[in-house]
Amino acid sequence: MAEELKSPVRRILLAAAGAALVLALIFAPDMAGEYRTLLLAQALIYAIAAISLDVVWGYTGIPDLGHAVWFGTGALAVALITGEVDASGMIMQTSTSPFAYIGAAAVGTIAAALLAAVVGWYACTRKASSFYIAIVGLALAFIAQPLYTQFPAITGGEQGLFGFKYDAISTRAWYYIILGVTAVVLAVSIVLVRSDFGTLMRAVRDNEKRARYIGFNVEHVKIAVYAFGAAISGLAGALFGSMFGVVSAPLFGFLFATEMLVWVALGGRSTIIGPFIGAIGLSLVGSELNASFPTQWAFLVGVLFVVVVVFIPDGLLPPLTAPLRRLLLGRGASLSAGSRTLQVDESGWALPTQGQPVIAARNVEFSYGALKVLRGVDLDILGGELLCIVGPNGAGKSTFIEVVTDASYSLKGEVTFATDRDGASHGRLEPDAATRAGIIRKFQIPQIFSSLTVAEHLLLAGLNGRWPSVWRRTHAVKINKPAADLFAATGLAGKENVRAPFLAHGLKQGLDIAMAVNGRPKVLLLDEPTAGLTTNERGVVGEVLREIAGLGITVVLIEHDLDFVERVADRVAVLHGGRVLETGSPAQIRASEAVKSAYIGQAGAATDKEPAGHA
Repeated sequence: MAEELKSPVRRILLAAAGAALVLALIFAPDMAGEYRTLLLAQALIYAIAAISLDVVWGYTGIPDLGHAVWFGTGALAVALITGEVDASGMIMQTSTSPFAYIGAAAVGTIAAALLAAVVGWYACTRKASSFYIAIVGLALAFIAQPLYTQFPAITGGEQGLFGFKYDAISTRAWYYIILGVTAVVLAVSIVLVRSDFGTLMRAVRDNEKRARYIGFNVEHVKIAVYAFGAAISGLAGALFGSMFGVVSAPLFGFLFATEMLVWVALGGRSTIIGPFIGAIGLSLVGSELNASFPTQWAFLVGVLFVVVVVFIPDGLLPPLTAPLRRLLLGRGASLSAGSRTLQVDESGWALPTQGQPVIAARNVEFSYGALKVLRGVDLDILGGELLCIVGPNGAGKSTFIEVVTDASYSLKGEVTFATDRDGASHGRLEPDAATRAGIIRKFQIPQIFSSLTVAEHLLLAGLNGRWPSVWRRTHAVKINKPAADLFAATGLAGKENVRAPFLAHGLKQGLDIAMAVNGRPKVLLLDEPTAGLTTNERGVVGEVLREIAGLGITVVLIEHDLDFVERVADRVAVLHGGRVLETGSPAQIRASEAVKSAYIGQAGAATDKEPAGHA
């Protein structure tokens, strides 16, 4: 059995398989004629483009349907810089200097990245769905191809530009140059997706909203990855132009972009190696079939894409190569595999002045369309206190937390924060900015990243929005003392390298709270952290929350369990009908006739859970 093989044996087998592949690629020109070598070089160029699309689509979840545009940009840059185009759109003379082609490739790479950054800035907005981004890419591909033909004096029009290849070196030499570039791109891409930044990319793909609420500007991450993928695709296009000396409108079009998507989908998204193999295999087969059956091949490519995406979303190659992967790497191995440990950081962090308002809400009103949920909330949240917000369903508790931590919601009234020690106040912030300012939220339903381990969750949360390294992979994840105590108390110890979806509900709740605490909060907002927990688990969470509040961290807790509230709260605020009915100590609230009438009298209803983000 593969899992029974010892690690040294797996490493030897892996090394042998890798060596065989490398040797096959190195000696391919000796076994294939010049024409086959030319086709293989072209296949390697396409493999570079496929790898770049996998980084963008597979690891970050950005469906770039216009990826061919970046490839065409690189090829066109080489044509325009190394060749002289006359008024009729013909290349009259080309450069003989290798440095001109190297410079042109650099320009094409940078131009593709800059163009993609502009498109990404437009497409990758906070409110833009993946579907919207895909439509923008699709529109770009449909526009780029006919637009190319409108400027024959620059682009060669319908015929394109040709005859500008660098032919001072042989096909064999070109093959080895492209093989070397492919190896570098493959290595860089693997380092990137295995790095801490690669972990962030997967987090953005899995759950954008949660990534924002641990401090990351998701849009900036997407734009950066989008531009990086475009740069690599532009480099592939520059290599294509330099070796083949051809650029035309179809290189920018949707059909070519679809082929790229098929390479990635067939090879397996978020595998890097799969799209690399898929691009080589399909391009070699396609070069034969496309020459004889161009129309049929285009139709087959489209059908293949639909079949793979709908029926085999993980790709065709991963299932076929699963036994070999298990034999070489062990069960469950992947590019993101590798154990991480936790390292307790005893240092503290600056907290607001105790007893002074850190969040002040004045006459806050908010509606979901015609449904008015908040009807004039007035509430001060004081530094260092553990405040519980209670109230029956529909009172507006979760909605209040939602609108306070997200400035994109339009509301009436005023909300100010004063989380700095000097007491300076400011208005509401976007979720990522609020998190970086120390106002950290936990949702009612645990929000996790489906492909990340427990340790990776804590790693990203501890960065508090700072971008991680694009090449380094952290093995010892720093976790602050309160988060470490919570981690141990909730039973997560020993599960650092378990993927979060495989945790029981109670452990997911513990992880979600530990993430919030590991962000070094000044104000910690927890929406029903004990929902779904047993009595013993509630007791443990309550003790840890009291310890956290004892450190001077402001804790705001939405709860329905009044017995739990009495045990942990310094102060209680009762919401009813979208307003603060009363505030006071737990004993005062328990004795209040107004509260009994509004809340305890509806105890049966109050035991129900509110939907996350709603009243």
